[in-house]
Amino acid sequence: MIKYKNFKEFKDYHLIQELWNDDLHGMYPVSDFIFKQNVTENKYVLKEYSYVALDEDKVVGFIIAKEFMDDMVKAYHDIGFISLFYVKRTHRKQKIATTLFEKVEAGFKKLGKKRFWIGKDINNFFPGVPVDFNHLTTVFLEKIGYTNLGPTHDMVCYNYQKDLIENFENMESYQYRYFEKKDYQATKAFFEKCFPGRWEFEFQDYYEKGIFGKDYIICLDKDQVVGFVRLSDTKVPIFPYHITWYQKFNNLGGLGPLGVDKDHRRQKIGSNLLKIAIKDLHERGCSELLIDWTGLLDVYNRLGFEVWKSYTNYEKKV
Repeated sequence: MIKYKNFKEFKDYHLIQELWNDDLHGMYPVSDFIFKQNVTENKYVLKEYSYVALDEDKVVGFIIAKEFMDDMVKAYHDIGFISLFYVKRTHRKQKIATTLFEKVEAGFKKLGKKRFWIGKDINNFFPGVPVDFNHLTTVFLEKIGYTNLGPTHDMVCYNYQKDLIENFENMESYQYRYFEKKDYQATKAFFEKCFPGRWEFEFQDYYEKGIFGKDYIICLDKDQVVGFVRLSDTKVPIFPYHITWYQKFNNLGGLGPLGVDKDHRRQKIGSNLLKIAIKDLHERGCSELLIDWTGLLDVYNRLGFEVWKSYTNYEKKV
């Protein structure tokens, strides 16, 4: 008989990671570091409403729920996030997934959530449901009331095209450099004006941790920040989503998000920021570069990127 325990009752979280990796390590290997960052030490996980399914004390399924109540992203306050879920192949067609979702959704409703999202949480594993799972997962989700909101993609570049990447334009009009502590107020003002919400929060979170590595490149018009790009290699202390699946690659570098003040667009700022970041990561020794969670396929195709993985956005409204 299948029993269910929430994450307050069940503490052997490593068994959840083991279940995932036993079945899916070849596709989406979850490292100890990522599992710790995204789950076991993640303050957004709702332990009361995250569950495991147990068959004689063996984990055969799980669902991880999160919420995000920071006032910097008020749009997320009424959303319940399902960060990750899985049922072992040998235990499917026993209503385990249905029961896990019913329990999580009941918890979300108690918290007053109006929408339920699959993925896209802070410290997320996925920006949606991997298309790799379409043969089973999408049918199940639509059956229980989730709506398909369309695709998004991760794109990878395997070959550094020097002539293309190092062809900068209109560089003399702006200054490009790494973010430094002295740039905080100008960069904060840029995010508040141009990209309030999640990108602003992620920058603030980065700043408050006092890292100040080579993780943000900014573009300045005199003293005003007018553009940015985030970049990462696997030596950074916090892993953004774009390097979550680093174990699938030889030496992965990640890019994104990328943003430019609308008052300064059509000045090649976005293109220059991206090319500078690509060149930088190449010089750090990154052999593959990943741009995450994008629909701009044509833009990145022109720089040598191709689709690596695709995802489907799903939402359920109460």
